Amino acid sequence: MLLFENAKESFEAASSTMNKYNSESEFYHRLAKMIPDTVDVDTLVLAFKIAFQDACQKQEEYLSFISLVPHYVRQCTSWEFAHEFRKKYNAEVLGLTQEELPDVDYGCNEVEPDVIDISNKDKNEVLAALYNASTPIGKGFMQYNPMPWTKEIASMYFEQLKQVDNDDVITLKWVMGRPLNCKFIGDLVYVAGYNNDNEWGLAQLVISTCPNIERIKKINNK
Repeated sequence: MLLFENAKESFEAASSTMNKYNSESEFYHRLAKMIPDTVDVDTLVLAFKIAFQDACQKQEEYLSFISLVPHYVRQCTSWEFAHEFRKKYNAEVLGLTQEELPDVDYGCNEVEPDVIDISNKDKNEVLAALYNASTPIGKGFMQYNPMPWTKEIASMYFEQLKQVDNDDVITLKWVMGRPLNCKFIGDLVYVAGYNNDNEWGLAQLVISTCPNIERIKKINNK
C-alpha cells in the first residue's frame, strides 16, 4: 500500500509552501484536521470529497483550485503516491476518464533533461499519446473534450499548425482544454512544461509507449 508520510504537516504548511495565504491554503489547513499523519491514497481522496462537500454547504469558493490538488500533493510526497493519487482523484473527484498507459516500453531517447529525440517514432503518434495522457486543469475544463485522439487526428492538427509556422518550431499550449505545453522542433520534443502541468516524468512514460519506426516496418513486412 502506498502511503503519504507527514500528510497532516504537509497540508498544514500549505500557505508557506505556496508563499501565500488564501482560500486554497485555508482549505488545506482544514483538511489537515481530518486526516492522520500517514494516509493512503483511498483515504486521502475520500477526505477531499468530504472537505469539498463541506465547503459547498458553506458556500465557499473552491472551484478555482479543485483541479490543482494533484499538483500540490506531488510536491509533498513520493512520485508513486502522487501518480496513483492523480489517477484516482481525477476519476472520482473531477470525473475525468483517464486511460491507463499501455504496459509496453519501446524506449525514450532523452538527449537532455526533458528533451526527447523522437526521430525513431511517428510524430503524429507521439502527439496523440501526449494529448490523451494530459488532463484539464483550471479554465481548461471549459473547453475539455473527452474524446481521445488518434494519430490521424494529430496529423491533421500538425498540418494546421504548419500553415502558420515556417520555422519548424511548433509550440503547443492548451489544446481542447488539455495542457500540452511542449515544443516540437525537428525531431526533438521539449516536455518540461508538459510534465509540470500534468505529472513529473509523464511525457517520458507516454513517449516510451509509442512503437519505434523500425519495429513498425518489421511488423508490416511480415
